[in-house]
Amino acid sequence: MRKFTMFFMSSLICLCGCFTACSGNSDDNGEEPDNGEVTGPITLTVDKAKIEANGTDVATFTVTDANGKVLTTSEYMKNVYFEDVTTGDYLERRTNTFSAVENGTHKFKAYYLDWESDEVSVTAQNRKNYELFYRKVGVFKMTGTWCTYCPAMTSALKKVEELMPGRMVKMAFHSSSSSATDPFHLSQTSTIMGRFGASGFPTCIYDLKVMSIDRNVSAIKQTLQSQIRQYPATCGIKVNTSYNSSMGEITVDAALKSSLGGEYDLVYVLVTDGLTASGGNETSYDYTVRAISNNYLSMSTDGRFTVSANEEHTAATFSISNAKNLNPATSRVVVYALRKVDDAYMVDNITECSINGSIDYLYND
Repeated sequence: MRKFTMFFMSSLICLCGCFTACSGNSDDNGEEPDNGEVTGPITLTVDKAKIEANGTDVATFTVTDANGKVLTTSEYMKNVYFEDVTTGDYLERRTNTFSAVENGTHKFKAYYLDWESDEVSVTAQNRKNYELFYRKVGVFKMTGTWCTYCPAMTSALKKVEELMPGRMVKMAFHSSSSSATDPFHLSQTSTIMGRFGASGFPTCIYDLKVMSIDRNVSAIKQTLQSQIRQYPATCGIKVNTSYNSSMGEITVDAALKSSLGGEYDLVYVLVTDGLTASGGNETSYDYTVRAISNNYLSMSTDGRFTVSANEEHTAATFSISNAKNLNPATSRVVVYALRKVDDAYMVDNITECSINGSIDYLYND
């Protein structure tokens, strides 16, 4: 049985500062005036009503004016916009193709200057043929109760979660500053930040792959979509937990099934919602990391394992000790699978469940 003890406030103080995150877009969004050659209304058509949800099969849109003039050409595309009405997203400028990595029906409209087309629909299907397991993104949020800008990141992540439900698992790694103590301080926070060259709060690291200080909802959403598209899950995770409140111990039994086969390691994290801190900048603190296994950044020597394609590996029972006075309604165990990609470890997939519960493998439709 592998064990670890909860890490409560450490005397080690992180000397990281707090700064504002900025983002920008240098794309030319200017419109060229209509020279009178285009006559409204405009019509939107699509060459495919159905595409495979594999990220490469594309539906191509064509926009024409009332006289049949094609507007999806280099001469007119600067003034053409395509909106995915279903999600509220827009296709990239000067782009008239759509692909997807998730099943679903999308309704599109086209705009040319002041004209708006009727809707057309495109259905993405059969994701399970290309990615067996449902993919979630691990969000490692570096934060502090003293941090002025961290509430904005909390709010942005919450909004993204509403837009993309079930697509991320959040973990808040707290740190004290040179002038303020965070009661939820973890020494692991500075280690993670050091690995990625992060120097301020808030910072989010997605799947231990991409670091960002961006608190813009659209930018965070794009980051999640990019991770899901570029790094499909190769495994699923199922978890069973049991909490012995009198002993203050959580036992975790986890298993991993791989669609491709390969080497993995499982990381165990205890998070708690609804924590409060005197003088903190947020009313309460959710998904706060209370404990994490030692292999949180790289595979362990004794824990790593190799599994064949379409086979299941059952991990040794894991124990979280010194876990007294926890509420099963507000505390969860997070388990994520590490896999090496591009010579670096990243989160292949991640799941979470109550400290007294279970979660089965999640599959794509």
